[in-house]
Amino acid sequence: MSLLRHSNSPCRWLIIVLLAMTLGSLHSTASAEPRRDKGSQEERPRARISASQAAAIVQQRYGGKVMNVSTRQSGNGVVYGVKILQNSGHMRTVNVDGQTGAILN
Repeated sequence: MSLLRHSNSPCRWLIIVLLAMTLGSLHSTASAEPRRDKGSQEERPRARISASQAAAIVQQRYGGKVMNVSTRQSGNGVVYGVKILQNSGHMRTVNVDGQTGAILN
């Protein structure tokens, strides 16, 4: 690296500028990540019942076999979609409130 020994070498200045640009871009990338301030976002309420409890509620009410349970966020919290195969052979999806366990449809 004999080019770096000469203080006025154009190559040395080019390397310094490139390093500065690289370090600057690394800093701006790290600072661009979203910050999670406790007061800036409302925390979504967590479910009080589990997916398996939601499945049991639906199975007790409608009978049949639980095929799938999906979870999604709603404005009020978690909603479980419980898909069941009824004894009649029909598929049905029942929505369950994750806070109360109430059947929504």
